[in-house]
Amino acid sequence: MINKTAIITGASSGLGNMIAGTLKLVHGFDIVNWSLDQGVDVSSAESVRKAARALDGWPIGALINCAGVNGINFLPDVPEAEFDKLMDTNAKAIFLTTQALLPNLRGGTVMNVVSNAAHVPMTSSLAYNMSKGAALMATKQLARELKKTHDITVFSVSPNKLFGTGMSAYIDSTVCKLRGWTPEEARAYQAASLPAGEETDPAVLAEFIGFLLSSKERHKYLNGCDIPYGGPTA
Repeated sequence: MINKTAIITGASSGLGNMIAGTLKLVHGFDIVNWSLDQGVDVSSAESVRKAARALDGWPIGALINCAGVNGINFLPDVPEAEFDKLMDTNAKAIFLTTQALLPNLRGGTVMNVVSNAAHVPMTSSLAYNMSKGAALMATKQLARELKKTHDITVFSVSPNKLFGTGMSAYIDSTVCKLRGWTPEEARAYQAASLPAGEETDPAVLAEFIGFLLSSKERHKYLNGCDIPYGGPTA
């Protein structure tokens, strides 16, 4: 069994919102949304620690780190501020949230939404690739440390490009501008690149994640694992 309170970062939209809905409506979790529009900046230690103190030691069954941002630029054009934002939101936030909630999470679970970008280098995506690679290694390291010290299971899921999300819309528009493609050319490239020939349905992924998290028995042997979902892209 797992305590039925979950913290989800980035739950105000996209995949995070769908995971929150699945856990709440299907599996009866109480959801605490740590998102910027809820007053929590997960890239800020002060903001995260303040939010953790407000929980006053309340037991947390699962922390789902789903907040993420993207940035697409060729190396000469990557602004330092953009690089820092991606690293802070996609990687450092995992460190901050897990550290701050450690007393609440004993016996619980940390699940990080990583990306196929942690496994496959992508053109004009240095900062995003680096940040997701760091998130993947954080998952593996935390799994090794926290299972022994706090009986916390840590694993991750690495989705492919998700259909209909704000990040996908950003990718579509930015890649077309950067490479001089028409939307039709971009879709043809994507259809040839994705193993299934299509983007991943985030609702299906959210349902899968909800199923795994609904019981400790369903994911306790995943400690240190990363689950590829949708396959890699070139």
